[in-house]
Amino acid sequence: MTAVLKRLFAAILLLAGFFQAPISLAADSWVPVKDISLMVEEGSILDFSALVPPAKPIQARIIVNSQGHLTTDNQPEKAQRFLIGSLGFGVNLGSFPSHELTDLYIKQYRMHGYNMVRLDFVESILMEGRKGDFDYNPEQLDRFYYLVSALKKNGIYLILNGLSNSNGGYGNVEERWIGKKGLQAGVYFETDKQAHWKKLIATMYGAVNPYTGVSILKDPTLAGLILVNEGNLVFMHRNGVSPALKPHFAKWLKAKYGGQAALKTAWGNELKSSENIDLGEIDFSAPDAWTSKRMADVQQFFSETENKTAAWMIAYLRGLGYQGLASSYNLWHSPAANASRGQLPWVDMHHYFAHPEYAANGNMKVRQDSMLKDGASYIRELAVTKHIGKPFTVSEHGQVFWNPYRRESGLALPTYAAFQSWDGICQHSGAVDLTYAPSVGRKNFINPFAVGTDPISRATETLAALLYLRGDVAPAKHRLSVKFGPDDAFVKSAHLGSTPSDISKLSLVTGIGLDWLGKAKQTQYDGQVDFNQPGLKLFSNGVLQPVKSSGNLAVKIDGFVQKYAQKIAYKASKVSLIADERWAARLQNLRDANWLTSANQSSADTEVYQSDTGEILLDAEQKRITVITPKTEAVVFDEPKAIQLNYLSVLSAESGALVAVSAMDNQPLASSKRMLVVLSTDARNSDMQFSDATNETVTQLGKSPVLVRANKVKVALRNANQKQLKVFSTNLRGQRVDAIPVKQTPNTIEFEMDISKLSHGATTYFEISI
Repeated sequence: MTAVLKRLFAAILLLAGFFQAPISLAADSWVPVKDISLMVEEGSILDFSALVPPAKPIQARIIVNSQGHLTTDNQPEKAQRFLIGSLGFGVNLGSFPSHELTDLYIKQYRMHGYNMVRLDFVESILMEGRKGDFDYNPEQLDRFYYLVSALKKNGIYLILNGLSNSNGGYGNVEERWIGKKGLQAGVYFETDKQAHWKKLIATMYGAVNPYTGVSILKDPTLAGLILVNEGNLVFMHRNGVSPALKPHFAKWLKAKYGGQAALKTAWGNELKSSENIDLGEIDFSAPDAWTSKRMADVQQFFSETENKTAAWMIAYLRGLGYQGLASSYNLWHSPAANASRGQLPWVDMHHYFAHPEYAANGNMKVRQDSMLKDGASYIRELAVTKHIGKPFTVSEHGQVFWNPYRRESGLALPTYAAFQSWDGICQHSGAVDLTYAPSVGRKNFINPFAVGTDPISRATETLAALLYLRGDVAPAKHRLSVKFGPDDAFVKSAHLGSTPSDISKLSLVTGIGLDWLGKAKQTQYDGQVDFNQPGLKLFSNGVLQPVKSSGNLAVKIDGFVQKYAQKIAYKASKVSLIADERWAARLQNLRDANWLTSANQSSADTEVYQSDTGEILLDAEQKRITVITPKTEAVVFDEPKAIQLNYLSVLSAESGALVAVSAMDNQPLASSKRMLVVLSTDARNSDMQFSDATNETVTQLGKSPVLVRANKVKVALRNANQKQLKVFSTNLRGQRVDAIPVKQTPNTIEFEMDISKLSHGATTYFEISI
């Protein structure tokens, strides 16, 4: 569909919604959450404090080990994973909490299993309502310093932004949360903006923290600093590049080609007669343009500019005594963006499924389809931004409220993060909320990106603590490096290009990581594929050797064509596209190399993907994913039908859900005596109203109480202690409430979880214990 047709179609849908009466939720299918307090009870089934180190003051600094993973300088070869909790104080509270509330929050973050936190919009909180530049609110600055000291005292590491939005430390800004001052774009070429960024860093993080005796920059508690949050050039200019960059682009072109004649020779007819390199009048390619010589140069100019900017910023930080990790450009998954990130010491990314779209009238629209239906592309797109030999974190992810399938991400994201051995994951934002009680400055119902008040997003974090941090899901048995260079990043792709799907699908079956310019160490991977070439090579006697394949590997396609070829693929008519053939060939490569066993169910024909460990099985057409490990078994399904795993079976269900059971006593499920069951459906606010029957466009976000979609799910569990096992529902704090009837069979226990029948209102948690 062309861009014009897309806009026309969108306008028709908008008008259709405008003339439609508001649509509210049916009251009989939703159950209210009755909990007021959301603080996990100590010692309860939801107390995950045993998963994190004891609450001791931080002394060890986060570093990168020889394999490119995060660790500490006192145990350098022991890779560590970090479940990162987002501190959404600015958005959710409007300020930093008091000292007393900070202590309460930090205790709860530990009990939720977080060993690292991320805090953004520090400058916005400090500068709220201030008139002069860098005139930080003294009370908020004191609370910020105390927060850092409390994290340090409790052994929780911290990630900060150097700059969160374009208002920075400027005073007299009416709306601090909306960027107006152009600082994010200005740091690339404007000397006053560069000086502002430096002063912001020095004043916010360079002064001595009175509670620790050292500056935040010198404190080992600060594990990482994002230089400029979401400051990629192509992202900021995604609606068209600012004319202010033209002279800089022309200067870059002149340095590369030497002059107008050489540029004409290189670009040919792409260079318009009105363009002149000496006058600084060279146009940029449109953000949605196809590949071209102009596009290749624009992307290379952007990438080199980004790397030069990151270099002087990191040098400035080092001059202030900062020894921690630094990263930037944490958005956009095009090959050119990957090239920029690949030259940084730490790679960080943001990505979402169902990110809200904002209409001119203030209404928000969120897509209502399944993330699994397209083969979990949002997770695959994250997976192929990881670089071999560099630490990789995802400091913002989410399947965003009010997408009704967001339970899918609750199982899939932490599962594949563990499988791919990512170093840290963080669902955005506000991971922990203390209460649903109304208070000044906070929201007591679900908002997009609000984790703490959303039972479904909170269930995601619960499973992340077990599947990812605890390590229930095994890492991939093998790892492929994807070799790519400037030709792949700049010439064969474009701003809207992406890593070919036949590459990204590899992340669902084996380990994968990018290798910019082939610089990764051989010890960090055991096989290699080229970005835009078929075939697989494995190490033999220290040399990469091609795998002799029984499949057809002659198919070639570049990354940009790949993206658009997929858009026109449709299964119903069995159209055979190059992209599908190439994925089939890569899958055959893995089989021929004996990386996949004969029992592996991966199939290019049926869109089924099974990990080389055998633990993860994704069926895209069925919108189902199953995870079977010794300590956790789980399934997300759309169609309510019987599903048998290993020890867990779903016997029946009224509708789609996530069902998981995890051993909580350091025993395998087969013999565990204490287990947590997660039942995740969907959640909304009371009195939500929509302008369309699909519930895509909201006109009223609603109010408390939060509602959970009712479901009645019957399960069976095979366990050696079955005759002693009892089942309880728990509230959202982990407290046991209702006893659930249990039926004993010769080999299992059977019980039914009916959300609508619980005396304490809706929940997502149940406990099995003796």
